[in-house]
Amino acid sequence: IILAMNICVVTVAAADFVGTWAIPVGTPYRLGAAGNQTTCTTQGFARIVFYLAVPYYYSSLSIYSYVAVEKSFMEKNYRHIEKWIHLGAIIVTIPLAIFFLLFKKINPGLVGCSVEEYPLGCIDDPNVPCQRGGDALSE
Repeated sequence: IILAMNICVVTVAAADFVGTWAIPVGTPYRLGAAGNQTTCTTQGFARIVFYLAVPYYYSSLSIYSYVAVEKSFMEKNYRHIEKWIHLGAIIVTIPLAIFFLLFKKINPGLVGCSVEEYPLGCIDDPNVPCQRGGDALSE
């Protein structure tokens, strides 16, 4: 569990390090934009999956530790729950990221790509049509 959690943390850190480099070239008001829509979507997909997985693994580690204490640290009595913890992380995060990917909701944000409308602020301004994204739960 700790290894999976740290893999998620490192991936989040890498996505944050890439930052605006993944944003498509020519995106207004974004310094360092050097990517394209594919790099932006890739960064956003990774951010969604791993940002959500990190707190899931942290809370699961607490549950796992509680069960270990409850079972007197006899690993054979609680080892089976680890696979359910990993499965839960996948079942929760990946379908959500796929939903945002399929409906083109992953777009340039302020410091990287995530679930945003494009152009930024188009939902609030009726004079600016949304090219991608829009309301994340509609369309």
